[in-house]
Amino acid sequence: MKKKGILFLNLILLLGCLLFFVLKPVLAGPIRLRIAGEQEIESILEARTQVLEPFFTELAFSGEKLPFDRNTSTFYLPLNMQTSAWETGILTSLSPDVEIFFAEDFTKEDKQGAIGEGKTFRFYAVRGGEYQVCSLAVTGLPIISIETEETADTEVFGGTVCFWDCADKRNWVSSNILEAHIRGNTSRTYPKKGYRLSLKTQDKKGNIVPDKKSLFGMRKDDEWILNAMYSDATKIRDKLSLDVWNDFGASAEEFPNARFGTDLTYVEVFFNQEYWGLYGLMEPVDSKQLDLGREEEGKPAEYSYKAITAQSIPTGELEEAEMSGEQLAGFELKGRYASIGRDTWEPLLLYLKFRDLADNETFVEELPDLVDTEGALNVWIYLQAVLGIDNRAKNMYYVAKSTGSGQKMYFVPWDMDITWGDSLWEGTGENIWDVKMNTALYSERINWTLGDRMVELDALGSRDYVKETWRKLREGPLADDALMGRVDGLVHEIRDSGALRRNEERWPESNSEADYVLFKRMALYRMKILDYYFDGNLEEYLGLGYE
Repeated sequence: MKKKGILFLNLILLLGCLLFFVLKPVLAGPIRLRIAGEQEIESILEARTQVLEPFFTELAFSGEKLPFDRNTSTFYLPLNMQTSAWETGILTSLSPDVEIFFAEDFTKEDKQGAIGEGKTFRFYAVRGGEYQVCSLAVTGLPIISIETEETADTEVFGGTVCFWDCADKRNWVSSNILEAHIRGNTSRTYPKKGYRLSLKTQDKKGNIVPDKKSLFGMRKDDEWILNAMYSDATKIRDKLSLDVWNDFGASAEEFPNARFGTDLTYVEVFFNQEYWGLYGLMEPVDSKQLDLGREEEGKPAEYSYKAITAQSIPTGELEEAEMSGEQLAGFELKGRYASIGRDTWEPLLLYLKFRDLADNETFVEELPDLVDTEGALNVWIYLQAVLGIDNRAKNMYYVAKSTGSGQKMYFVPWDMDITWGDSLWEGTGENIWDVKMNTALYSERINWTLGDRMVELDALGSRDYVKETWRKLREGPLADDALMGRVDGLVHEIRDSGALRRNEERWPESNSEADYVLFKRMALYRMKILDYYFDGNLEEYLGLGYE
């Protein structure tokens, strides 16, 4: 009996040893993968034919299918670029008839270096008598993949969208039914489009309904914007500017639930299994963000108007304009309304007439009742700091909020890619806009009508407010070290994730090869110029102006 027990024990040990040597290639490293030696791979490939069209598109990490670029047979694995240790998990084929063999254990490499250098790691997918050469890329950013029957240039389309987080690997993948459309005015002329995404799901009754979710630490919602950031060579202007505004101008004490700003987080995008580049995922400036009241909810109606072009009709002639549509004189009414008429546009008309037509005495007297004065001055200071030349007559939300004295106008800067020295130059050819650094901007005043008038008249102590606010900014978010640290942090995020390099390879005709040293030098130069003007020399500054 003892002999049988010993024999049984020996068989278990033998089986364990065999399993160890068989599974050792699979269990190698923190990321488990099947590694084949050079001779084994040579033997596998000799007996098979390499395919031209990929048959393998379903590589999984710990059971979750990874995004795939069919042009290069490259799969992408998003990882946390802030940590040096490789994540744990297993790379497997989701196709039961396909085996995969990696040529090396890439987890022995420096993880952060591999991500930052955009390294790819070769492996082979084998099915019957054929094989496919594949690659695995590791990225430090979240990934969004859109699948549709349409092309990327289709104005409106439906399909599905998947999200992969890079921060951790708990509930890190999700998907939705998608409705989307191309967005932007100037930006829609570029080959790399921006999109507005509406996330949907199917309820228990089979109805397609909105699906609100939080993406990558941002707000919970079903509406999102993908900013292509095509013209900005640095890819940091939008986010840098939005972050600065959020630091001091996006809140109003009287409306604690409203946010007069937005957030942007970097992602990499795939479109129909093609790598599509670096994008900024943004929260829209909508009724939820602005906490707009609606009459059907028993509240006074509140409105948001977006300046999309320079004002096309003089304020004095607006009374005669047609007011039944969603656009009026360069402004666009945001939100959905059963009907649109004069009452819908009245808050904007009242503001424009006050801004442009009121005499100076009336302007100063009525200013606190009709305008968020601190917000207006904050916008004016902000546009000077970031050199927001594209936001003077457009790319601004005008938000009519109800107060005890009636409706008051609040402001939200938007679309901040033409900032920090970039300016538009009319070009020729397919791309009618050419964006270049204009160093002459750094000593100019950025004119914005409402703020200019407030400061010129020193309405309600505007000049003291500007001086004191600028001092606080220069001790806080716009201090030299803080500003340079923020720039370095953003450059680290897009460069050391490998995304900037991949985006430039995908869109070689777009603005690229940014000079961050020049960017930082010019930003500091602008701060010093404003230090001089805002500390007792505003009269001299008001004599300047960029046209």
